[in-house]
Amino acid sequence: MQARMEGYILEIKFKPEPEKKDTGAGTPPEEKPSAAEETIGAAETGGAAEPEAEKPAEPEENVTEETADISPVETGTGSTAEGAGTEDDPEESAGMKRRRRSRKRVALYNDEEEPGGADGESRKEMETPEDSRDDDILKTVGEAVEKKPLRLWQKILLAAGVVVLAVILTFGFSIWREYSRTESTEGNPVEVTIDQGSSTRQVAQELKDAGVIRYETAFLLKIYFSDDRGKLRYGTFELNDGMCLDDVIEALVTGGAQKKEDSFTIPEGYSIPMIAEKLENEGVMSQEEFLTAVENAAADFQYKDILPAADQVFYQLEGYIFPDTYYLSEDMTGDELVAKILDEFLQKFDEQRQQEAEAMGMSVEEVLIRASLVQKETERPEEYPMVAGVINNRLAQNMRLQFDSTVVYAMTKGMYGVDRVLYADLEIDSPYNTYKNDGLPVGPICSPSLEAIDGVLHPAEHNYLYFQTDQVKNDGSNLYFETYEEHAAAAATTENPSASSDQDGENTEAAGSSDGAAATSDAAGQTTAASDETGETTAADPAGETAAVPDGQGR
Repeated sequence: MQARMEGYILEIKFKPEPEKKDTGAGTPPEEKPSAAEETIGAAETGGAAEPEAEKPAEPEENVTEETADISPVETGTGSTAEGAGTEDDPEESAGMKRRRRSRKRVALYNDEEEPGGADGESRKEMETPEDSRDDDILKTVGEAVEKKPLRLWQKILLAAGVVVLAVILTFGFSIWREYSRTESTEGNPVEVTIDQGSSTRQVAQELKDAGVIRYETAFLLKIYFSDDRGKLRYGTFELNDGMCLDDVIEALVTGGAQKKEDSFTIPEGYSIPMIAEKLENEGVMSQEEFLTAVENAAADFQYKDILPAADQVFYQLEGYIFPDTYYLSEDMTGDELVAKILDEFLQKFDEQRQQEAEAMGMSVEEVLIRASLVQKETERPEEYPMVAGVINNRLAQNMRLQFDSTVVYAMTKGMYGVDRVLYADLEIDSPYNTYKNDGLPVGPICSPSLEAIDGVLHPAEHNYLYFQTDQVKNDGSNLYFETYEEHAAAAATTENPSASSDQDGENTEAAGSSDGAAATSDAAGQTTAASDETGETTAADPAGETAAVPDGQGR
């Protein structure tokens, strides 16, 4: 009896311990075995369960799940208790252990007493983590819940949201399409008048009302992300309804049909004193006001560090007063006009041209000097690169340029307009005189056009050292020569067939390019002269009275 009782106690002792919640009241009270467990224990010992004898408490061993099933305890007679099973195999598979635990749970579930009663273990307490895995999955997924149908107001709200989204997308695409269009198409001419003081938004409204643009937002965005903010002009503009936004903005910034009395045009090739005279003649402002403004602006100009010294030149900003049409606000001052002109120059001589000049080893000042010479030595824009190439070739061979235009600028202090250039004029002592000085003149001699500037930045590559006006074509074009002999022979036959010239250029009426001492003229009014191959003056009138040339166009 004692052996059976001990076997029963051991069976209960080595069962998996149920999960216990910490109540915070200290050690939980010892639980009594359930009726089902007592039944199992009785069956294993082969007899009826007897009350457990009271005995001292023994320390519990920490037994893991793998050692929870213990073989039956031998009885006093040395036989194995019926139904107690066999000894555990140390290498018993996990599957066999799970089946054994399952049989125990089935016995508990079939018991008449409700699981979790006062004297038994609950079903949850007997489950292991492996056994509760399926229950966890069911708890996570849950049961399908029938979705309630949308109410009428919800359907209306959803439909309205879809419609609004579609409208926004369509409108946004239309704006983007107009914003990104870069090519204009043929359209109907439209005259638009922009009032003085109008804001950019008001300008956009005027353009939309006139049918030039479709969306104000596209125009405002285009202005905002461009360099033309704050540069829109007022007045009357001839536009058309097929123009892209880029062309519309360009017309409002640089073109248009503003009233003539509100605009002023600086012609290509004009010098600063010529511009001042024109301003006064047209009633815009006095010469003194403009010239004073030009002098003051040099001190704060972006390129002030590369300007020539004020005591060496007539005007430090010569060449920077960009030739263009400028629209004038009411009562515009000289300082405001000069600032506007210089800003236009900076816009035109942009970063790309600055990089090209730097790559050629030239400063902005040197580019303008060369461009002003090119501007004065030919009337044909397509020949600007050719003349620029002649300048490069002569300088590369250490030849003096001997351009008569530099002499005229020095003589007249930039006013040009002289009728004749005498031999004595070629001897004028001036840093502008390319007959007396090597290299380039000290500064630009006029305001060159953008085409002349680009001709210098992209010169033609050739071997020409001389050029002269083509008297046969008489269209302002030039003839170019590699040698002095070719140049002198052409000059003798085209300009003065009766005149003769030896190889040394000793004829006082010899014709030539912009070399030499004996000056003559071409059909375009360009001052030309002849020299020997060394570039030295070989003939001159000691009295300075030998005829030079008529110079009707100030070249």
